[in-house]
Amino acid sequence: MRTNVFTTILVFFLLLSLGAAAQTQQPPGVPSQAQPWQVQTLNTRSIEGGQTATVALAVRSPASVPVKHVLLHVSPYSIAALKVANGNTAMVWNVPWVTASAQLNERGIAVAFADIPSDANKRGLPSRPPYEVAADITAILRQLKQQFPGVLIHLAGFGYGAGALIDVATGVQGFERMVIVSGDFSNYRSNDWSHLKQPVLLIHAPSTQCDHAPFLEAEFVARKNHFTLVQAGYKQAEPKPNCAASSHHVLSKLEVAMSTIVAQWFDGVEPPATIGHHTPQRAWREQLVNYTAPATFGSNLLEMTLLFPPGAGPHPVLVFNHGDIEIDTAWMRYKRRYVEMVVAREFLQLGWAVAFPSRPGVGLSEGTYRLSFQVGDADATYKARVHVESVLPAFEYLKAHPDINPQRIIVAGQSAGGYVTMYLASMNLPGVVGAVDFSGGRTDKRGSDAAGYLNNMMVSGFAELGKSTRVPTLWVFAENDSRYTANTIRASHQAFVEAGGKATLALSPPIEGDGHFVYQKPELWRAALKEYLAELDGAGRGQ
Repeated sequence: MRTNVFTTILVFFLLLSLGAAAQTQQPPGVPSQAQPWQVQTLNTRSIEGGQTATVALAVRSPASVPVKHVLLHVSPYSIAALKVANGNTAMVWNVPWVTASAQLNERGIAVAFADIPSDANKRGLPSRPPYEVAADITAILRQLKQQFPGVLIHLAGFGYGAGALIDVATGVQGFERMVIVSGDFSNYRSNDWSHLKQPVLLIHAPSTQCDHAPFLEAEFVARKNHFTLVQAGYKQAEPKPNCAASSHHVLSKLEVAMSTIVAQWFDGVEPPATIGHHTPQRAWREQLVNYTAPATFGSNLLEMTLLFPPGAGPHPVLVFNHGDIEIDTAWMRYKRRYVEMVVAREFLQLGWAVAFPSRPGVGLSEGTYRLSFQVGDADATYKARVHVESVLPAFEYLKAHPDINPQRIIVAGQSAGGYVTMYLASMNLPGVVGAVDFSGGRTDKRGSDAAGYLNNMMVSGFAELGKSTRVPTLWVFAENDSRYTANTIRASHQAFVEAGGKATLALSPPIEGDGHFVYQKPELWRAALKEYLAELDGAGRGQ
């Protein structure tokens, strides 16, 4: 009896871990229905030491209808899916091209799955050299043409690695079309694929809450590169973050509809605008907008993401200011859109809209991000004042938006953005009713050195800001913050309050990792936030 209980528990946690696999560089995966696939291992290219790279190729062919098309899905992941090198096997990866393989077969489409190459060394497709990926795909296409003479072959992608696959495909010959389900294009907004000769079809569910593959990026990429975009419709949006096997991200329960339009599109029929539910729901109503901010010479066009809660507006709004962005990060290198969904969800679920303005050089905002500040600035608030110049115009844009209540604005931010937030609060802008500082201040940390026990510059800065701040503020910090010590945090809070500011300090004990990123752990500050918002609501009713 004990053995049965133990086995049940073990199986439960195994399935749970597989269901979370899409959060990493693995496909989501509770085992799908066992299906017969024929596996062969191909030599694809020469590698160092006189060796040859190999790729295991699994193919499921129609049993009762002629093969009209071949769909090749190249694994984007860092771990192998196939357990055999040759012979028959069952595929257990719960990704759309595998789970829908029976329906695709019924429509005359053979499905081929190319596993990771023998020299992948735990590197996913985006991390492998493009010329190696191109050589592997070319060798696989050559084999499939021999196996299915005269049949058209198409490339297929899913989720993580979709952008890298399109990048590589621009230099590959031998395929007719490409179809991508739930592609992650977060790091590919600046890529120009308009010269790609083969047509591309994107299928994406706007109702998904898989942060690794946002729908807004799929819309952006489709519009920019003239790709066809089909919305996968669900009657209700997903209620919480989910990239797992049963999620909208993998088009769960839409396998038949997806297979049908893919087969028709391969035959040259234009797909419908939607599949599934005729009115696709969105996880959140989301907009990407631009506003103009002053620059050293002229002005910069900056981008801002807006998210709205369910229901009619106008809504109160949170304006979240990002921290310093290093040059080698995705927001700089790949022009990734700046959003912090872990914070946004907390406010969206409470009925607040959320705005993420991107300062110069971040994402697709014009200009250059300024990092040339000294830890010993004579003016402790100088850095915040400089950054505020690119944020202030966002308030004017937001106040004119019909779905935003211009009299109910909270400013928030993390790290350098938290310090910007406190400077904005000190300005007592019309409509701003509060401010939330997530680990924001001025560090005295130099390089790998530890932060000073008492950072007088930061304490002095908050003392100055406290003199003019009239709105209540919430400070969210952790004691093991790498940028400032708990002593500096407490002293800054005390100086701010003694100077006339009103602040509630939510200082968590040391957390796992760097306490500077406590904002990523809402379970530690959710209660304090709700209490703070209730305080603001009470103050608003009393006016």
